[in-house]
Amino acid sequence: MFWQRVTVSQERGKGQAPGGILMQKDALAPELMAFAGQVQCVYMDPPFFTGDKMKFNMRVGEKGWRTSRPSIALPAYDDFSGADRQDYLTFLRNLVERAHALLTPSGSFFLHLDDRMSAHARLICDEVFGLNQFRNSIVWSYQTGGRSKRYFSRKHDTILFYARSREHFFDITQVPMRLKKDRNNHMKREVDEHGRTFRSIVSNGKRYIYYDDEPDYPDDVWTDVSQMQQKDPQRTGYPTQKPQALLDRIILCSTRPGDLVADIVCGSGTALASAAANGRRFLGADLSPHAFSVTRKRLADVELECHAPFSDVSAMVDASVLPGIGYYSVGLNAYTLAEAEHDLPDLDYVDQWYAGLIQGGVFTSYASSTRAKNTPDIARCLEVPMLRGTVALLIVDVYGNRTLWAGAGV
Repeated sequence: MFWQRVTVSQERGKGQAPGGILMQKDALAPELMAFAGQVQCVYMDPPFFTGDKMKFNMRVGEKGWRTSRPSIALPAYDDFSGADRQDYLTFLRNLVERAHALLTPSGSFFLHLDDRMSAHARLICDEVFGLNQFRNSIVWSYQTGGRSKRYFSRKHDTILFYARSREHFFDITQVPMRLKKDRNNHMKREVDEHGRTFRSIVSNGKRYIYYDDEPDYPDDVWTDVSQMQQKDPQRTGYPTQKPQALLDRIILCSTRPGDLVADIVCGSGTALASAAANGRRFLGADLSPHAFSVTRKRLADVELECHAPFSDVSAMVDASVLPGIGYYSVGLNAYTLAEAEHDLPDLDYVDQWYAGLIQGGVFTSYASSTRAKNTPDIARCLEVPMLRGTVALLIVDVYGNRTLWAGAGV
């Protein structure tokens, strides 16, 4: 069968769960203002002003995803290398102002930074949101990383938490901690008439009772959420990826099911994956094509609307389509790049692929195969329902190139 390169005005993914919108856009793109006043929670984990050019380690082929080698080092994003502090602070203020504009009156804003710029960010947020809307400076403490002998080792990030207005929604009962705090110190152990054990203490003439079986809730120092280990199956290879447990806590306490969550510097997409897993809708954006492809892969199983350009790269595809009873069987046989930087087997160039139909200028993917720790090899055949439209397949290769191919004569 002959396959030709095509472009469409929109890409959609059919999934098993409600999802949202993913854009390869700058955080200040005017398209995002279509959602002004609609977002219940904005989380941002922007560049930290390290001055580094961050790399992305893309694992290659089945062996790469099984053993971490081979892999290709790709540019992820430039963390203000060669820029001065004022450039960064202008960028940060623009992000905070955009978050403020997106939020509903009852919404929450979480800004995740380290000690480089958290003090400056606090002043910016106070100006944009107002001093009265400050809620917490959350300390996320972890044990990973090196140790210093010149000063106390830096083992925490800061997450600034602001409300949009006095109508703010917050429900701490949605985020009970896994482990109860030790309340035994200086407290008397007793049993009530129902057989429930509790501890009690008298302070200033008032008696406080704490039942042992009551859930405990986090305060503003989070030590119970660990950084991801090197072999964590969540790991994508994208730099500064945060664990989903951290985002679960933020999203569950500040939103209700069906609410809209936004991360417009989404990186590897953890906030969006958390929103989808917890029944929330999401709006994600990042300017990096590699951030987009990593996040697109993580969201392959949810309803998704994608906005990203297709790549102008010299490539060829060998695929087949066989009609079945109610569906097309689409087989991917080979994918080649004319000017690839690395000599790989044809299908090792493929990091993810999607099969679907083009109708009215929209490509809708109905099936997908993506490489990950638990699925290191890609499927060679995907099934597409036999509906009206042109059979097509979308390939994302290890370099982040996105190409869409339509079959002729189906």
